[in-house]
Amino acid sequence: MDALGLGLSLGLAASISPGPLLVLVVTSALRSGRRAGVLAACAPLLSDAAVVGVTLLLLGRLPERALGVLGVVGALFVVWSGVRTVREARTASLEPGASESTAAPGVAALRRAVLVNLLSPHPWVAWATALGPLTVTTWRASTGAGVALLVGFYATLVGGKVVIALVVARGRRHLGDAGYRRALTFAGVLLGLAGVALGVEFAPTLFGG
Repeated sequence: MDALGLGLSLGLAASISPGPLLVLVVTSALRSGRRAGVLAACAPLLSDAAVVGVTLLLLGRLPERALGVLGVVGALFVVWSGVRTVREARTASLEPGASESTAAPGVAALRRAVLVNLLSPHPWVAWATALGPLTVTTWRASTGAGVALLVGFYATLVGGKVVIALVVARGRRHLGDAGYRRALTFAGVLLGLAGVALGVEFAPTLFGG
């Protein structure tokens, strides 16, 4: 498989993999509509610059416990986002224009998604163990191939999540306020559970020595 095809395949798989960022994209689209969902889906374009740079330079030298700390902090943030979503669902409304009257909901969704991606250890681990070495090897063999790999990866990583956000945002239009509140509550619960799972996965490294 050529570098572009490999990047497209890896990005597509990552775009639909369950995790805090995917749930947050769905939650943002439900809560604030298409703009917020799409902006949340674009978070890796901002956060991964730091993830990739720091990972390739430093992460291999850090102790495993550092990943545990990052994971627990990320888990707490994700749980907090889920609780906040459930609380907001109690009074949420689908009044025409109420959710997208200003740019603030979209900007807030993007900021929250960037934080989730930065605090989640999964991108760091993926770049430290697989994507980083693959990218470096491909780049050394051919600069063009390295660029194609990265472009393909982020095209489908972000594109897949954008499609999901658009589908969810379109579906919310067919909900009444009661159905909207139930869907938003369910999404908030899923977000909280994703945070708990993240904490369970990485907390043991804090005490494993």
